[in-house]
Amino acid sequence: MAKRDSGPEWVPRLSSAAELEIPWEMLEPLIGGRSVVDLRQLQLADTDAAVRFLSAYGFNSDMQEDRQWMLLIHERAINYLDEWVLPWHHLERVPEPYRSMPIETLLVEASRPGDHPWPNWPCVLLKVMHCATHALFSEDQEAHRFALDSIRSRYLPFLFEQQGQQWIGDERCKIPLVEFRIKEEKSFERIMTKLLHKPGNLASEVFDRLGVRLVTHDIFSAVLLIQFLRSRAIIMLANQLPERTRNSLAELDEIHRLYGISSSYIVESANETMGQEGSRGNPFSDRTFRMFKFVERLILRMPSGRRCIYPYEIQVLDANSLEATSQGAATHDAYEARQMCRVRQRLFGHFPTVDVSH
Repeated sequence: MAKRDSGPEWVPRLSSAAELEIPWEMLEPLIGGRSVVDLRQLQLADTDAAVRFLSAYGFNSDMQEDRQWMLLIHERAINYLDEWVLPWHHLERVPEPYRSMPIETLLVEASRPGDHPWPNWPCVLLKVMHCATHALFSEDQEAHRFALDSIRSRYLPFLFEQQGQQWIGDERCKIPLVEFRIKEEKSFERIMTKLLHKPGNLASEVFDRLGVRLVTHDIFSAVLLIQFLRSRAIIMLANQLPERTRNSLAELDEIHRLYGISSSYIVESANETMGQEGSRGNPFSDRTFRMFKFVERLILRMPSGRRCIYPYEIQVLDANSLEATSQGAATHDAYEARQMCRVRQRLFGHFPTVDVSH
């Protein structure tokens, strides 16, 4: 690399010392990795600055279509706050004038945090609107429909029932199931909650809009099920997201030992029923919650010829793990309550110790 010359010609030139007044908090999302949802204020002096901000964000205030989108996003944000986040403490719903305040005014007001008592409603609303924007604009309904059809066409031909027991398999391998379920969609409100408690707040990182859950009777069957899904090309290992893989079911070396001492499971004679327990039992049955979870990216081709990639989540767990999800801290309600606690903390901050209701 050539050595750069130094001298006065390379010095930045400023027309005003005000350019040196750097709002460091505003740079943290750019150079510090901080989420914009965690900012305490903006730096917009007036409506003109707010209009420029909106234009850079992606909305032209002079375009009717963009104004309609902003009104819809504002409405969806208020509904989410009213119906999912609130009531909390003395807060019952989003108050006026913020329910009808123009977006440009909200942006300017969010730049004056000292002018607002707790909570800072302009900032709260803008944070929720930001996530709502990403949630709405990341929707690809056509791709979602075709991804759902693809999932059904992969799994359903291998599902059947015998004497009240559900199975997945073919003539060479049959695995009994406790449950098979396709999650056909994730609601807008649950996507919002997920975005508001995630550091990134990007809807492109929501991988479970679609999902499949398969529950086996034991861990051995769960491992065998994954092998079956792979060998029948129901799932494609080349399209998995390694960083989204979670294995809380069993360590790989434990699985190897399990198969080493349980080889009798995988041989079915003419007079035996597949899936009988071996004499050693399940060495992992005392664990509370177990799951294999991974994300596959489906490569889709629409009737129009358009191609896209659409992710869906696969969960494989055993019956004990499913039972654990119905009690205590493992329940889905408890899980969502912990998410909402984090959402409220990020939106409102800590509840003040003094009375701010009057």
